[in-house]
Amino acid sequence: MTRRVIKLIVICTMVLSAVSAQAAGFGIYEYSARANALGNSVMAGKADPSSIAVNPAQVTQLEGTQLAVGATGIYPSATVKIDSPAEDAGSYDGKSSVWTMPHLYVTHALTDELYLGVGTFARFGLGTKFDEEWAGASDVHDVRIRSFSINPVIGYKVTKNFSVAAGPEIMWFDFLLKKKTGHPRVPGYLDTEMSGDSWGAGFTLGARYQFNDWLSAGASYRSEVRQDVEGDITMDAGSMRLLDTSASGKITLPQQIGIGFNVKPTDKLSVEVGATWIGWSSYSELCVKFDGGPFEKKSDYKDTWRYNIGAEYNINDNWDVRASYVYDNSPLNSDSLSYMVPASDRQLFGVGAGWHDNSWSVDVSYTYLLMAERSFSVHAAKSTGMPYTQSGEFKDGDAHLLALTIGYKF
Repeated sequence: MTRRVIKLIVICTMVLSAVSAQAAGFGIYEYSARANALGNSVMAGKADPSSIAVNPAQVTQLEGTQLAVGATGIYPSATVKIDSPAEDAGSYDGKSSVWTMPHLYVTHALTDELYLGVGTFARFGLGTKFDEEWAGASDVHDVRIRSFSINPVIGYKVTKNFSVAAGPEIMWFDFLLKKKTGHPRVPGYLDTEMSGDSWGAGFTLGARYQFNDWLSAGASYRSEVRQDVEGDITMDAGSMRLLDTSASGKITLPQQIGIGFNVKPTDKLSVEVGATWIGWSSYSELCVKFDGGPFEKKSDYKDTWRYNIGAEYNINDNWDVRASYVYDNSPLNSDSLSYMVPASDRQLFGVGAGWHDNSWSVDVSYTYLLMAERSFSVHAAKSTGMPYTQSGEFKDGDAHLLALTIGYKF
């Protein structure tokens, strides 16, 4: 096998695998402790600085200058049960780890009509790690996808009851993927690694309307963000490096449209229902460039919906309690599964509490994420010239999410 053919096989396999892990629908929606506790049901009701990430038009409710900073810790786990081929049969658990998603928001009321804000948060991410010698290592044994968005916005009160907002989104995208080229039962089981990053840009729009004292509605739009990823690929056999080259790929991260309706049955209780459409079908083709020429691959991802309901109750002047439920559809079709992505629908159950006075606020939340079990057929090791299929189940997938946000009003 010539060096050029080796480059073709490794580059195409690694770049396609790494980017498809992101495109498989690992959107992140953990923007603050209060938003987490409400399942992001902050599109139309009471605002806080983190509303920038959900509906930027909400900033027109915030007086003076306000700051909010915090993080969400995510502790996921899942089991892969391989039924066939018999040589690979068994149950394999992902390695335990905590992924931290920080957030920071600042808002300022410039005039009674004009408002400014900026948010920094993550919208896409993934972390999956297995033992290096597990039976699915030729697909992946370690993958990390990270993103970081900077989102300045301008909000304007068109009338007393109607507000709009807009702003650019500047996003950093980074990934690392490790796998084995070959199969543990075949000599020449090589370590392969790919890493790369890029910057992309999009924009966001928001609107909010207050119908009366007890009913309000909100809507938001986030555009597609195109990423032109530049990376490096290495392939090692023990202490010997067989390949060290560069590659590039393109991916368009999806647009999304959100709506929400907030109702206040009493002065102390508010309930919001909403839905978000996510256009994952924008990932229709990936083009990889390398020394040997371009390589193109079609995909079959589908658009999805995410549904949410959240309730907030004001106990007294200083304390609020919250609860929520979210149903999140998976965008993957059955013939596009990979061990990198626990490919199933998800349910999220959130609770939280908040304390506040005239200047300070402290919010905490806990969310339990439950993944539905799903059968799979993963086509592995095609790059070795010895293609085979592993069949089984993704099972026992869940995650625990803890968040803390501290706010201050100037």
